[in-house]
Amino acid sequence: MKKEYGLYGTALLSGVLVWIVVAAFSGRREAWDSELYFTLGIPTLCLVAGILGFVEPARSWRWGMVPLLGQAVWLFTTQGFGNLWPLGLVTFGIFAVPSIVTARVGAAVATRIR
Repeated sequence: MKKEYGLYGTALLSGVLVWIVVAAFSGRREAWDSELYFTLGIPTLCLVAGILGFVEPARSWRWGMVPLLGQAVWLFTTQGFGNLWPLGLVTFGIFAVPSIVTARVGAAVATRIR
């Protein structure tokens, strides 16, 4: 169980860091307003999710979802909710799909190897 806490922390922190770094480098208020989010941010989250899925294959979907949850929490705590927050949650859910798939692939590889 202690290992999972570290993995959750890694996943959450990776999401927040990707959001902060992309927003800072692009000069945008929200990271997803920049093309860097889609060319570097999402692939980075997919890589992290795939590695975490390999390390802990059980319920691997969570390693793809937690980074985007971290981004949502960061966005809403730093920017506030605003009137489009439900759309923002839906968008984060859609953006989580590639990293969830990658986490599942990492878990499948780990299961096949072990």
